[in-house]
Amino acid sequence: MGAIFFLATLGGIAFYVQEQSIPEDRDELRKPATVLPNVVEDNAPPPLAWRDRLDLGAITLTPILEANAPTPAPAQANPGAPAEGGAELNVDPAKALYVQDLADGHRLLYTLDPVLHESAQTIFRNRELPYAAAVVLDLRDNAVLAFAGHSSMDPQVDPLEILTTAWAPAASTFKLVTAASLIENGAATPDSKVCFHGGLQGITDELLKDNPSLDTRCESLSNAIAHSYNLVLAKLTLGHLDQRQLDETASSLLYQTEIPFEFALEPSPAHIPADANSRAKVAAGFWHVDLSPVHGAILASIFARGGIYQPPHIIAQVVGPDGSDLTPPLPDHSRALAQSVADQVGAMMVGTTKYGTARDSFRDPQGVEFIPAYDVAGKTGSLTGKRDPVLNYNWFVGYAPADRPEIAFAVILANPAKWRIKAHYAARRLVQIYLERREAINEARAARLGLDKLDLPARDPETGALIARASAKPKPSPEPSDEAASANEAPEAAEELPPVPGPLPSLPGLD
Repeated sequence: MGAIFFLATLGGIAFYVQEQSIPEDRDELRKPATVLPNVVEDNAPPPLAWRDRLDLGAITLTPILEANAPTPAPAQANPGAPAEGGAELNVDPAKALYVQDLADGHRLLYTLDPVLHESAQTIFRNRELPYAAAVVLDLRDNAVLAFAGHSSMDPQVDPLEILTTAWAPAASTFKLVTAASLIENGAATPDSKVCFHGGLQGITDELLKDNPSLDTRCESLSNAIAHSYNLVLAKLTLGHLDQRQLDETASSLLYQTEIPFEFALEPSPAHIPADANSRAKVAAGFWHVDLSPVHGAILASIFARGGIYQPPHIIAQVVGPDGSDLTPPLPDHSRALAQSVADQVGAMMVGTTKYGTARDSFRDPQGVEFIPAYDVAGKTGSLTGKRDPVLNYNWFVGYAPADRPEIAFAVILANPAKWRIKAHYAARRLVQIYLERREAINEARAARLGLDKLDLPARDPETGALIARASAKPKPSPEPSDEAASANEAPEAAEELPPVPGPLPSLPGLD
């Protein structure tokens, strides 16, 4: 019932960028044309023993121990789920990770950084937001560092649903798809200019027609991404993109696609109309396209990684009841866009924070940068409902640092009529927190889970390099008759350490 109420509540949404509005007959969230059918796989493999028991409400803060440190007594936990803001007493979240212990003895280590994850929850709670979500990905392998869902308007709505369903229209974040399609199909460059008039509160068929006497404002595609100029994207699409081309780019960027993840993700629907004028309006971010927060972060990651797509993952390690390592392999990566296309769109996204629609969250009124050492690439998207309850929906997707990306993110907020913060403010705060914790996050990613503790491998005292240690698997006791032989056995091979996180790797062979 919570899910039904959640979707019904969000049914009365009007899309706008820079105070856009649309006709009443378009004021619906899920039109039949945008709803995807449920797909049932007849030959789907059986779920892993732990896969169907993931529970964010059951994860507990577990301290990371230095090598050979004694195992501490179990921490006392506060009531309530950590995903909702609870934290275990006597455990420093800056030196801990989340672990879920299953009744059958399996132990699951999550990729989440507790400080970053809880910071997002704190922002949402303190600003009294009705609904909100934030997803942050580590771009080395798209491990999830923050996975914060928030629902205060309706306590029956599961925060996980807010993270994994395509409940909000994509709005102007879809301009990134359109820009990629224009460049990919040779229809435009970042410097391509379009002249127009009006279009700040909607796009009519009349505004789509060239009118030299009225079209006195001319802007480039690059400025249109930074400032979310609707008619630039709409007119370029009208003149240069057909239905197939835009649909193919949307599909390559994971719209209408099942995205593998430990938690089930609803595909983000995108209906690209055959009618040219309707298609132009969709390309500018009006109706027919929805987006989930997880997909929003993945979309940003594709541009950050030079066109490479890799499904996200939130489980870092799985330890079986006997101590065996049951961690599944990382998802494979593939090319979604040509690197030149991704790089050009990414460069345009930097304008959003430097002088575009997100400027106020990244610079003070005097122009002083809040993150002076790094640029951030991003795209805003905004929409406002006309029907009760009137909520203002606000997107920001992007990545940082822009010149050497380390994280990708998506933030979606549902504000009251008098909004408190915008998504780009929350995203900027999360980027700042990440940059403050990047070394600690790198260190924590080398932690390994055992049957009774979570520890870091030993380090070489001179070089600081991690040293492999013995396998976590318990050794069987030798039989008395084999005592002499076992004394002469070679020591067990050291367990291979996980790669120490470093710069985003190059991904050759994916052209």
